[in-house]
Amino acid sequence: MSRTFISAALLLLLSAPLMAQSRGEGALEKADTNKDGSVTREEYIAARAERFTKLDRNSDGVIDSSDVPEQLAARRQKKGGGDFLLEQFDTDGDGKVTREEFVNGPTLLFDRADTDKSNVLDPQELAAAKEAAKAARENWRNRKTQ
Repeated sequence: MSRTFISAALLLLLSAPLMAQSRGEGALEKADTNKDGSVTREEYIAARAERFTKLDRNSDGVIDSSDVPEQLAARRQKKGGGDFLLEQFDTDGDGKVTREEFVNGPTLLFDRADTDKSNVLDPQELAAAKEAAKAARENWRNRKTQ
């Protein structure tokens, strides 16, 4: 059962770019700490470290079921949430995601946006990622209403 809760927390984390996008600035753009219009892999990973601090609500150094808000956990459990996200970050299989596992885990969002594989998201790649997030959000809304 705790895997479901952790999955919910990680789902929230990975869906954050879509939620942030609806507020005008996505996770990728927020990672541009030097405001040069591009995002390096290093900037993205540093932003991920900051995100871990926010997700670790009880400040115990891990993301686990105690960090997931009760409402979200209940909603996720009702929908039969899977373990995909936990499996993605919990490399040692202990049912918890440490800062190390999270920060150094797969960078799927960045990798998908980095179409030229330069380890830098240029303004065009950022714009394309923003459009892809918008399309994904629309697809999700359409599926939800069907």
